[in-house]
Amino acid sequence: MSADPLMLASLEKVGGTELRDLRAKCLVLMRVDGDMSKFPGAQPVSFERKHLTVPDNRQDASILTAPYFAAEKTDGVRYMLLVLGAKGTFVVDRNFEMRRLPPMRFPRHTDPTKPLDETLLDGELVIDTVSSTGAKKRRRSEDVNGDEEVSDEGDAPSATTTPRLRYLAYDACCVGGRKCCGDPLHLRLLLLRRDVLGPRYALSLKEPAAFAGEHFVLELKDFFAIKLLPSIFSQVKVAPPGSNILYAYNDPLRKLSHGNDGIIFTPARDPYLPYTCKTLLKWKPSNMNSIDFRLRRKWRKGEPRFLLLVADQTVTFEYDWITFSDEDHARFVRDSKADTRIIECVWDPNWTTIEYDPIDEREPSWDHPAARLGGWRFERIREDKKHPNDIRTVKSVEVSVRDGVTAVELLGQLGIRAAPGALGAFAAGAEPAHGPAPVAPANTRAAPAVGPTSTTGEAGPAAPGGSTE
Repeated sequence: MSADPLMLASLEKVGGTELRDLRAKCLVLMRVDGDMSKFPGAQPVSFERKHLTVPDNRQDASILTAPYFAAEKTDGVRYMLLVLGAKGTFVVDRNFEMRRLPPMRFPRHTDPTKPLDETLLDGELVIDTVSSTGAKKRRRSEDVNGDEEVSDEGDAPSATTTPRLRYLAYDACCVGGRKCCGDPLHLRLLLLRRDVLGPRYALSLKEPAAFAGEHFVLELKDFFAIKLLPSIFSQVKVAPPGSNILYAYNDPLRKLSHGNDGIIFTPARDPYLPYTCKTLLKWKPSNMNSIDFRLRRKWRKGEPRFLLLVADQTVTFEYDWITFSDEDHARFVRDSKADTRIIECVWDPNWTTIEYDPIDEREPSWDHPAARLGGWRFERIREDKKHPNDIRTVKSVEVSVRDGVTAVELLGQLGIRAAPGALGAFAAGAEPAHGPAPVAPANTRAAPAVGPTSTTGEAGPAAPGGSTE
């Protein structure tokens, strides 16, 4: 499998002194005095119920009390884009590694005969497909207040054409040497549009084939006022059977479709903050709140079982067991790189997880399994990451899972009216079905699933959280 799922593995990888210099340049453009080995891009936090309340502390984020913009959360691969004039253009991945892009044209806003320099953008690469669903039907319905509303209805596109690689820029840290991390969002996006995309558009009018050899299309991501959240939700549909995504966002303007896994809320007035940004919020449906774990095989008597590891700053530790489907179990048993894999998992309260005593001296075999209802379900290998999530991120995601703020609740708390059809795939009961639940390996079939005892004394699904300690 390629080290990069979005076709960049063939590009020249930067190393040595040049990589150190480019990393230093990124930090300078962002005015960050940080770790030269740590990716400096802003990282959102998971949406919790507290983000829909009036905060006691001004430092706490709330979309009720502060101005925010909303954007669909594209299921792509995160990259920053570094433009350095005659030195070239580079993509910067989550590991703070870089690849040199084939020549790209970035005319200056002030002098189109000269190349743009000292520019650092933030965004993501996504593979789009062309929608062929045609015109959508219109449906009339009543909202919770009895008022009539009109909304679109329809499914995700069932037919596609050749995939299209697109870079969606959603922020700017520095443009043409003007450091803008400290500016509010609308000024950062203004610079991006005026000084980066505007000159490229003007060039395309003069030379229609000016960007024909470039590796991807460059566009600005769409942002919406919070009151227009139903407009985003209505375009998210359950992906067609056989897709490698759960949800598809159908871009109504460009007639394109790509994977979606929620909403990003970006604060309108705040600066761009490197690393974890507590006011940058990512909302996902509860079945898509995910954590990136490091996988580890644990061997006893020549047979492996699998543990999930998380990070605590520079160290990793065992957090929980994972039980794969039969197919994935066999896949990772054979995988020579299994112990270095970063895998994305979601918490599924109905997923059967097989647990074992983690202490080898106490239990040298796999002959005494126990089963619980509720566990981490494998979604995909994260080829773009080398490190698991930090324990603080894990705990935040678990709170988000337990809170389970739905699209209906989100709009209700914001006082936004929406017809049921305007919630798209995030309407109640619209979640896609997953594959069959896993079972214990054949030689250690587990007893009926058990969970933590509730206040009524009945067994129930486990809550997310580590269980190997």
